Amino acid sequence: MTKRRFAQVALTLLLLLATAVPALALPSEQPVLNAIHVVQAGETLGSIAQRYGTTVQAIMAANGLANANLVYVGQRLRIPGASAGTSAGTTTGVYVVQPGDSLGAIAARYNTTVANLMALNGITNASRIIVGQRLRVNGSAPAAGGSATTTGARVHVVARGDSLSAIAARYGITVSAVMAANGIRSANLIIVGQRLRIPSAGATSSSGGATTYPGGSRNLRFQVSISAQRCQLYAGNTLLNTWRCSTGRQGSGTKAGTFRVQSKIRNAWGSRWQFWMPYWLGIYWAGSSENGIHGQPWYPNGGQVWAGLVGTPITFGCVMLDNTTAAQLYSLAYIGMPVVIRY
Repeated sequence: MTKRRFAQVALTLLLLLATAVPALALPSEQPVLNAIHVVQAGETLGSIAQRYGTTVQAIMAANGLANANLVYVGQRLRIPGASAGTSAGTTTGVYVVQPGDSLGAIAARYNTTVANLMALNGITNASRIIVGQRLRVNGSAPAAGGSATTTGARVHVVARGDSLSAIAARYGITVSAVMAANGIRSANLIIVGQRLRIPSAGATSSSGGATTYPGGSRNLRFQVSISAQRCQLYAGNTLLNTWRCSTGRQGSGTKAGTFRVQSKIRNAWGSRWQFWMPYWLGIYWAGSSENGIHGQPWYPNGGQVWAGLVGTPITFGCVMLDNTTAAQLYSLAYIGMPVVIRY
């Protein structure tokens, strides 16, 4: 066989083998996962893009955004190309500290205690947290109003700013019932981290009286005294708490009357004043602006507004509480809750 003839035969065999062996299937390309980021106070598309290692343009395209400056607190953004495990929000077990936050307010938001947050994050000073700090918020400590015990009673872990009256209102029972269930002699002697048994609403106290407030926790009423710069929370006719508060300054006075909570926003943006107002409870309209109840405001750069002035008529018409108290009220408040403002 000539060399030429041999080369032709070899080529023919190679072609036959190539057609007989099926092509190897390449692994299908894995789909790119979109994480979900919940916009927090003070964030911009630029800072969010930097956090996830992507671009502002990519986030805008993934979410159909036309203006990079128009994002709002609580908005859910798809983050193209990010791992699903990097999703941000209240379900991830990680909280990024925002301007105006305190450990007490964060603990109240996640129904846990300051002591638990400190233990989870190795914090030795509850007053020393910084904007941008990442805090673990899931852990071994049970959430406030945690799961039922074997006897059917719930367990509440006392958080900073808690009082027996507020705890009782939250669960729709009386202070005396909580005291009886826990052997407490003085309603003022509870400590952060203390575990309290919460008897069922149908239980009775040692005195034999019914334990539920009329209407339960939906029977709350918030009252404001402009002249005293004091606010009070009632459940029915039972006074739960009295707090210092601030109302409007001269020329921007708070309106007296009976109102109802009409909006509830974790962090509200005051576009007219260019600052954030935490734990917002809107109660009435003053022209095109809504006035309400809120914690201590802060500017986007983190600067506190009216620091140390709670109890002084200093606002532009709203009712201001300290952040710990505002967080407590926010957790109890509901749309339609009556608000009575008097001189």
